[in-house]
Amino acid sequence: MNLETYGTGERLAVAARLCSRLTLQHLVLLPVPTTKDDIYITKTDIPLSATLCNAGAGSVLTGYGLPDKYKKDAKELGCTVLDLCDDEVYQAENATLTANGALGYILTTTETAPSDTVFGIIGYGRIGSRLAGMLLFLGARVKIFTSKLGVARSLGECGVDSVCVPRACGSYDFSGIEILINTAPKDMRGAFPDGKISDGMRIIELASGKNFEGVAGVEYLPSLPEKMYPQSAGATYARAVERLVRGGGAV
Repeated sequence: MNLETYGTGERLAVAARLCSRLTLQHLVLLPVPTTKDDIYITKTDIPLSATLCNAGAGSVLTGYGLPDKYKKDAKELGCTVLDLCDDEVYQAENATLTANGALGYILTTTETAPSDTVFGIIGYGRIGSRLAGMLLFLGARVKIFTSKLGVARSLGECGVDSVCVPRACGSYDFSGIEILINTAPKDMRGAFPDGKISDGMRIIELASGKNFEGVAGVEYLPSLPEKMYPQSAGATYARAVERLVRGGGAV
């Protein structure tokens, strides 16, 4: 098999090692996330389009957040494209790693036990729901901020403090919260118009993007699987490629 990797990181190296045993003609592994500007591969000066030079029928191209044009061009060449954004199993496994990493980070950087801490979680998707469950299990007080009214109602019925904040709304009540964790790609600058965090509160950013641009003191951790669990993150990536092969999407 002709195996190409672009980008850096232990996750990519682990995925490449595990995928080397697959019976494929040509496999291209791209980093997670693959690109930030739809032009260059993350943390490199390599144009994403350059990865198509050796691609053709029998090639499998994999990455995370692949631009539509790139996927279209690859498919026109006869390639099979795997965008991890579309793999529900990968998303679930990666969310678990992120939630575990966030909890580990919190436990090692906080002087109080979870049971003595008030948490706020923005977003109740894959990561937010897993993290909330673990914190509640540890006895923490947790308040969920979600844009989905049905989710807020369901949580309330289960005794979990929650509030529905429409996506277009920048008004949040963070009073009493000691550690605020964002899991949603949403512009949060409106909640901190002066660019300052309330005294006694920490903000941990797990989502990608410039959600807290201009807000001082935010702790950015959007790549926890890569930083804390590279072996597991790489294995998760490789399993996604294996599922594609087993499913008949690549030969």
